[in-house]
Amino acid sequence: MTSIWIELKCPDHGLERFKVRIIKKYNIKPDEITPKFRTRPKYELSSIVVGRNVQYNQLTDYLVRYFEETGLKDRVLSIRLQV
Repeated sequence: MTSIWIELKCPDHGLERFKVRIIKKYNIKPDEITPKFRTRPKYELSSIVVGRNVQYNQLTDYLVRYFEETGLKDRVLSIRLQV
């Protein structure tokens, strides 16, 4: 897994796409999913650190929960894995 492409409906531009990097680590718990956030220019999700046993469907479930918490779930059009 290298990254996940996310497409959102944007009120200003119509469509917005961005990439969230997937970083696989072997020195954390095998089923752990930990977000990493960028701080500048805005505080937003930049990558996700995952353990060695995390599957793609677990990542998409995590992202859906993240977008529900931030209030962007209704704007999400697609979540796709880029290999």
